[in-house]
Amino acid sequence: MSFNYLGAIKRPFADFNKLLIGVLFLLIPIVNIATGFFVRGYRLEAAKNYNKKLPEWKDFGKLFVRGLLSWVIAIIYMIPAFILLFVSIGRIIYDVIIQYGLSQGLSTDNPLSDSIIQNFLLSNTGLIPVFFIGLVLMVMAAYITPIAVMGYIQKYNFKDAFKLGEVFRKAFTGKYFVAILAILLYGFIVSLVLNVLQMGIVLIGVQFIAVALTLIVTSLASYMLMITNYTVFGEVYPKIK
Repeated sequence: MSFNYLGAIKRPFADFNKLLIGVLFLLIPIVNIATGFFVRGYRLEAAKNYNKKLPEWKDFGKLFVRGLLSWVIAIIYMIPAFILLFVSIGRIIYDVIIQYGLSQGLSTDNPLSDSIIQNFLLSNTGLIPVFFIGLVLMVMAAYITPIAVMGYIQKYNFKDAFKLGEVFRKAFTGKYFVAILAILLYGFIVSLVLNVLQMGIVLIGVQFIAVALTLIVTSLASYMLMITNYTVFGEVYPKIK
């Protein structure tokens, strides 16, 4: 069954006023860490009503809370990866500090220096698989999180995002995999266009104007990706049995 990808790409531009509000919420650096949750909540409404007009910007309290909870869902799914990466990278950093400290004052031609390096390499060999397992889990979490979030927004029940049997069953289907590939391709194209625009903006020469235009273009791209991606997820989700 085909999906209306072109409609999803066009959707952020269906209403200029709604687009403008979304871009404004994402516009100001640092502040947009908080205001971005409004857009995260809005994209959930866009996903839930994927086959209708873009929802109105209203009930901002609900948008913020729902956007925040969708972010929390993503963080929870990332926890196993974070733990493994922290253990592996943290241990390596710790050993670097300790070994560097021990090696201070030793001559570079002192055999003790070579011994320290050898001990460091040997002691951290076992952490390499842990690091790569952490990376795999991070990619896996990023892959399944949208399905988990879609489960959450059906009734806006936080627990529904963690019905692991349903989440994994829906995530490992051909329809969802194709949707993810299409979204990644679209994101890659948007990133290329964004980079070209930013290089063109730099040529303007007036720093204030260049910075302002860069912020606007970046915010617009972020809004586009949020609405388009979750429109696709909204359409795919009910078609996965």
